[in-house]
Amino acid sequence: MKLLNKRVLLLILLFASSSSLAQQTDNYYRVSIAHGGASQHLPFSSLTAFQAAIPMQPNYIETDVQLTRDGVLICFHDVALERRTNVQELFPDRFTEVEVDGQMVKTWYVNDLTIAELKTLDAGSWFGSEYSQEQIVTFQELIDISKGKVGLYPETKDPDFYRSRGLDIDQALHELFVLNDLHTPEGQAGTPIVIQSFHESSLKRLRELNGDNYALIQLVWTGQSYDYLSEEGLRHIATYADGVAPLLSMVLPPNEGSIDAAHDNGLWVHIWHSSTGFPAAGYTTKNYMSYLMDDLKIDGVMNHEPDQFPFK
Repeated sequence: MKLLNKRVLLLILLFASSSSLAQQTDNYYRVSIAHGGASQHLPFSSLTAFQAAIPMQPNYIETDVQLTRDGVLICFHDVALERRTNVQELFPDRFTEVEVDGQMVKTWYVNDLTIAELKTLDAGSWFGSEYSQEQIVTFQELIDISKGKVGLYPETKDPDFYRSRGLDIDQALHELFVLNDLHTPEGQAGTPIVIQSFHESSLKRLRELNGDNYALIQLVWTGQSYDYLSEEGLRHIATYADGVAPLLSMVLPPNEGSIDAAHDNGLWVHIWHSSTGFPAAGYTTKNYMSYLMDDLKIDGVMNHEPDQFPFK
């Protein structure tokens, strides 16, 4: 399937699955991607954040995926648990020592605990004490509440880490989509799938596993050694993916030319952003997203407030 046909197909799927995609304009799309669910209001990638996001009518719910010790895909941002759970309290001896800046520190990897063990953790108090009953969510649980209602936009997180442990997170994600009949265009009619990764190898592996049946997005940030936003880089992305998702600051004026260059290569442009500096000074969240899409022609915004998305 050629890239142009893939873009047309995904547009059809989006219209079928969500009322929040505005009319196509000048060959770009206005797409709302709920980053971790309604994560401005509720704990990131929690069940309550996902459930709250759905009636806000985003086109997609975004989450990072990790693999447990017993091979279950979960919705969790970090490879390690200590930043957003009480793992140190409940499993004090299940750490791994790693070297950071010349010092040995303890870290508790997701992949060292089973799903049953992970379900005992407090995954919400980091956001607020009233969320202490939040549990880590399996990706299957997210599929169950989303299927037929909203698209899914998972990020394969650190596939090199899992590969070093003899695990293939891309294969695991694909197999779960097959199990849920979400690996074909027909199966995705009510729940379109976009998969993102900072790792080019992950996207190529998914293309190998399932042809053109997933839309794929190359994530970009300032710490990568390869310049994906150069003319050469964008041409390269177009050989294995359908879009590019840079950190917002990388395509703001005076660097907005990368947006047109990506479109010229047949790529969507989605952006992600940090919590600070969004919206920019003088803007509300809603009118800043309008500016990004109407003025800069960005196709989609990973946002923490899908209720503020200006195009419904």
